[in-house]
Amino acid sequence: MAVVARPPFTDRLLPMAAGGAGAATVAALLALRLAGQDGFPTDPVAATALALAAAGAAVADGRLAAAGNRRAGTFATWLCVSLLAYLALAVWAVWAVATGHSTAALAVALWSSAWIPPLGLMQLAVSAAVRASGRAPWTHRVLTSVIVVLTLTNSLLTTPSAPFTGLPTIAPESWRTALEPLGGLATLLGVLTLLLIPISLWRAALGSAGAARARIGVAAAGTTGAPLTLCFCLLLAIARDPGAVEPSLGSAAFLVTLAGAAAFSAACAVPAARGGVRPQHVAIVVRGTGLAASALVVAGIGTLIASPGIRLGATAVALSLAALTLVVVGGAWFGTGRLSRVLAAEQRPVTDKDGPAPVPGLTPREAEVLSVLAEGASNAGIAAQLVVSERTVDAHLRAIFVKLDLKQEPGTNRRVQAARIWLDNAATNRGPGA
Repeated sequence: MAVVARPPFTDRLLPMAAGGAGAATVAALLALRLAGQDGFPTDPVAATALALAAAGAAVADGRLAAAGNRRAGTFATWLCVSLLAYLALAVWAVWAVATGHSTAALAVALWSSAWIPPLGLMQLAVSAAVRASGRAPWTHRVLTSVIVVLTLTNSLLTTPSAPFTGLPTIAPESWRTALEPLGGLATLLGVLTLLLIPISLWRAALGSAGAARARIGVAAAGTTGAPLTLCFCLLLAIARDPGAVEPSLGSAAFLVTLAGAAAFSAACAVPAARGGVRPQHVAIVVRGTGLAASALVVAGIGTLIASPGIRLGATAVALSLAALTLVVVGGAWFGTGRLSRVLAAEQRPVTDKDGPAPVPGLTPREAEVLSVLAEGASNAGIAAQLVVSERTVDAHLRAIFVKLDLKQEPGTNRRVQAARIWLDNAATNRGPGA
């Protein structure tokens, strides 16, 4: 099906609007900071990072729409809106608390939970980028439901005792949580839910081959940014106690990390939607994800080693940290390099931008399944892109093999034979000059 492009001004309008709104909120936060509200919500570095991430998501929306993936572009738009809303709520909350306005409690409750939706939206944008169907997979529905529940639960149950007066989100004693077991269960549910899409996409990527493996692999890496952000949040609690790290600095660092993860996810969505991912792009994305995870491991363990309670000498701490960094970061560098080579191997563009080439005797859906198979996708990869179950994929493939008269015989691979038939048919339809 041919892609209907949006008017060019539409692709420019959202980034311009996002940039203007981001600049306005950053300026408002800086004005509040100059007026004496120097808590971490008004930190200029964190506010600027969030504004830039919002602008990046707006740019990704235009690129995704140009690639024909409106659904992923919509999620990128909402990611942009959620980041700008987080900044706007910070302005409202800081101002309301400083002036003693009657809306202070509501503003703080909304602000304290506004960081949660971007985590889900960054995953949805990247995951939707590799879907050829407009339907939402079950993982999207589960993630959306849990994010909504978690946001509402956090808004209703958690209240800061003295907001914006040096008591950051990572200081547990500064927040009162009603029905504590329920709040803990909601948090655990959120953490587990953010692992659903990365696990399903990594499984689909590693079971596929060729161009499909690279596209799905980049998307899988992009969705990993959200759980890594939550891991960084937990690390900040460790860094504060027993690490004795300044809490306000840690909270500002969390906001910068949230912005970085959103920008990373939006950047991964674009090549995942376009296809034909270059090997160097795969290496950058996979290595970046692996090194970020290894840095969290080093920081977490290193904080424990260097904490005052361990009572190690300066030399022992330095040697331990050096050895830890060498092993963890070195292992991550080697492992991600190997993984990126596997994901980028044997790529060749086989899809047609106007849709799968017709194969005599096949239904349109079977032709679509065969076109994705020809990219090198496994059953899980086909299911992920077409938003169907693996059982449905298997049924379509059995029908395709029967219609193409491909029998199960020793020494033959029906998947390879079917892919070759599709490639030959596509080359014939493109003509000799293609």
